[in-house]
Amino acid sequence: MLSFDRVRIMTVLALAAGVGSAAACGDSPTTAGRGTLAVRLTDAPFPTDSVSSVDIFVVRVDGRVAAADSLAVAQDSAGTHGWTTLAEPNLSVNLLAYQNGASLPLGTATLAEGSYHGFRLIIDPSKSSITLKNGVVLSNTSTPNVSFPSGSRTGIKIVLTTPVEIVASDTTTMLVDFDVANSFVLRGNTILQSGLLFKPVVKATTQ
Repeated sequence: MLSFDRVRIMTVLALAAGVGSAAACGDSPTTAGRGTLAVRLTDAPFPTDSVSSVDIFVVRVDGRVAAADSLAVAQDSAGTHGWTTLAEPNLSVNLLAYQNGASLPLGTATLAEGSYHGFRLIIDPSKSSITLKNGVVLSNTSTPNVSFPSGSRTGIKIVLTTPVEIVASDTTTMLVDFDVANSFVLRGNTILQSGLLFKPVVKATTQ
């Protein structure tokens, strides 16, 4: 089994006071304040003997008020039923380049204050890959390959320990832990024999 550390995606909710509709993220919060969402990406230390880069193409970040259980995510691949696009970085990110506190802005969005229970990442598997230290690049179509089964359709569910509370004139930081150690599974004895399967394990806490 590969030995990977956890990758962190930093989502900063920078809130400004204001008035307006509370219809952000589909299901409307009860209050009418508005705030700004700034999304940043960072990476915890990621030591490995064979991998030099993990390049994930992040298409967008989605959020909603309702909880994002597995069934709801699977039924909502088109981005409807309460999901709202919060950021569209459309950017290839080498997760290993953002370690030791470094972070990458992914975008901003205006949100109504309230409790948010669902977040997900949408990636483009055709533009994502893993590069080994010997120069071999594993993609969706290479041999061996790295398989990204649902990243572009249902997205990568971010499991929240508690709802994310958006408060007008305040700032909330959501720290998303991408558990790389458990997100890439060896399908054979070695990477070069059978490649990898992407089974994302992503959790988040608020600070």
